[in-house]
Amino acid sequence: MTDYTRTLPLGPATVSVINLGDLRFSLAETLNVPESEWQPRYASAFEQPLLFPSQSIHIALPGASVLVDANNYAFSVTPDSPFLPPNYQPPPDLITQLLERDIHPEDITHLVITHAHFDHYAGVTTEHDGQYLPSFPNAHCYLGGADWENPGIQRALQNPNSANSRTLGVLHQRGLLELVEGNRDLLPGVRIITSPGESAGHQIVRVHLDGQTLYCLGDLYHHAVEVEQPTWMVEWANPETNLASRHALTEAALAEAALLIPAHMPVGCLERTASGVRWVNV
Repeated sequence: MTDYTRTLPLGPATVSVINLGDLRFSLAETLNVPESEWQPRYASAFEQPLLFPSQSIHIALPGASVLVDANNYAFSVTPDSPFLPPNYQPPPDLITQLLERDIHPEDITHLVITHAHFDHYAGVTTEHDGQYLPSFPNAHCYLGGADWENPGIQRALQNPNSANSRTLGVLHQRGLLELVEGNRDLLPGVRIITSPGESAGHQIVRVHLDGQTLYCLGDLYHHAVEVEQPTWMVEWANPETNLASRHALTEAALAEAALLIPAHMPVGCLERTASGVRWVNV
């Protein structure tokens, strides 16, 4: 086992959490929280930039192979990106790490894109001899319809050389992309749940097998402080819908004692406290 991956059992399923590379950013610059509110309780989290993993999640099920988010670190974090840590060497790419687990790209049956931020779908295609082809050619892919309809995405899709055209556009042209409206059952025990806020079409994945529950959270949270302070969120989020999505997940996860896997945080769970809820790394 490498230090950039983790494997967890969930009933008959095997869940692999795969870090494709760390991102460096500052909560003080990213969250909509004035310094007077985060000082002094959360100073250690806000006073300097932190490292956040960029994770894909693979769920091996009897008869199905599900991938949640597919980044290409080299494609989404360029050498001049402010999110690239200094002197950083990222882990192997997604396909390499999947193959290390004997998971072949053509075996992926379902690919859920939690939302249309590039670090969550940059790896859905791969360049071969100047042509972009689906990285997972047999996977049916699922994206929130509201994200697809985002005017910025639609403008980018008009340019055949844009990153969006080379990824989401390729999936759409080949009939591999399903636009999801509302909740959507994928497989027995596996469900897409609409959770807008980070983006209009943001969605999470619930897996419930043999009495055990796991949620793949996408960017519902980025850091544990957002769990304790649910009104604290990234400046681009919709405050009303994001807060509602967080509340719905909190109530469900506590009732189910669910395991939680965000895209940019360690695996964890929620624990009720005298003042609310806190995040506990598992």
